[in-house]
Amino acid sequence: MYFCAVLRILSMITDDIFLELHRILPRFPEDQVFVITDENVARHSLPLFTEQIADFGPLFLNTLRQHTLVLPAGEEHKNLNTVQRIWDYLQSAGATRRSIALLLGGGVVTDLAGFAVSCYQRGIPFINIPTTLLSIVDASDGGKTGIDYGGLKNQIGLFRPALENIIWLPFLRTLPAEQFLSGWAEMIKHAMIASPLEWNRLLAFDLEQYISQPDEALEEEFRAILSRSMEIKRYVVEQDPEEQDARRTLNLGHTVGHALESILIERKQPRPHGYCVLWGMVAELYLSHLVMGFPTETVTQLGRYMLDHYGAIGFSCRDYDHLLALMRHDKKNTDSRISFTLLRHIGSPAVGSHVADDQIRESLDYLFSL
Repeated sequence: MYFCAVLRILSMITDDIFLELHRILPRFPEDQVFVITDENVARHSLPLFTEQIADFGPLFLNTLRQHTLVLPAGEEHKNLNTVQRIWDYLQSAGATRRSIALLLGGGVVTDLAGFAVSCYQRGIPFINIPTTLLSIVDASDGGKTGIDYGGLKNQIGLFRPALENIIWLPFLRTLPAEQFLSGWAEMIKHAMIASPLEWNRLLAFDLEQYISQPDEALEEEFRAILSRSMEIKRYVVEQDPEEQDARRTLNLGHTVGHALESILIERKQPRPHGYCVLWGMVAELYLSHLVMGFPTETVTQLGRYMLDHYGAIGFSCRDYDHLLALMRHDKKNTDSRISFTLLRHIGSPAVGSHVADDQIRESLDYLFSL
């Protein structure tokens, strides 16, 4: 799946949040604008957001503060109880079909609140304002909304795109390093399904320097890599908005990754989504080697990159049956068999791939041995 330079560039990155919102919000009554966020974002990013939109004036800002719902943070709250809390809040605050919701936060906020407002009064429009790298490159873009259900990831949801995604990169400076790395893992996935050139660009990027103390040149390089990653995601989604075929390429790493993530949540030891996807990619590239001849040197390369930046995962063979059971309930499956997106080589994904349980166990052996 190679992406040529003539693709239409759909940049959503802005240096001026006020300007972007000023194009949209005057269409809605001032008392019908709502903000939905979570505790972490309210503490670190909401003050920056309010500062950026100060030119709307004190009356609007005061109303917006009264119309801000702050949810508990964390994947464990991505459930029906929190959805009901959003519905109750919107109803009690007098939200109507003329309302608009600003979803300020990471992937849990945009997934969860996007689902809730998409159902409220058969759907009110919303704008995603992602504050994490993971949400920028994954959750906020592509029209997926949803919640976890029955111990499984994203089992209930809708395809409903945001009215707009407004991306302001200074939010990323409020993130701890592991949250940045979580989003970077999804960018690695995009590079893997796109081309060797994209993969090599990410490998060559000075990630540690960027996280600790970037200079202007490194900021520009990151912005270019990020724009390219977003372009790859958007290209795939435009070919297959509701994940019937081509969009399933974006599931690389997610069959194993979601199972790992679910168990860690069960154990009350949650890790960032992107970490689980990266661990899942290592196992699924090994599977790709077993069944499609994917190059061993690239499997080893990603394994080393994992250890250098993400660390090993503390699972063992005692977890195999549970992991396989979770994979069998993955929503990507179309029958009783576990479905994977594998790679023949970088840039050549194979969706809907099925393998034997013994091969899955062997790939987990490889991952857990690192």
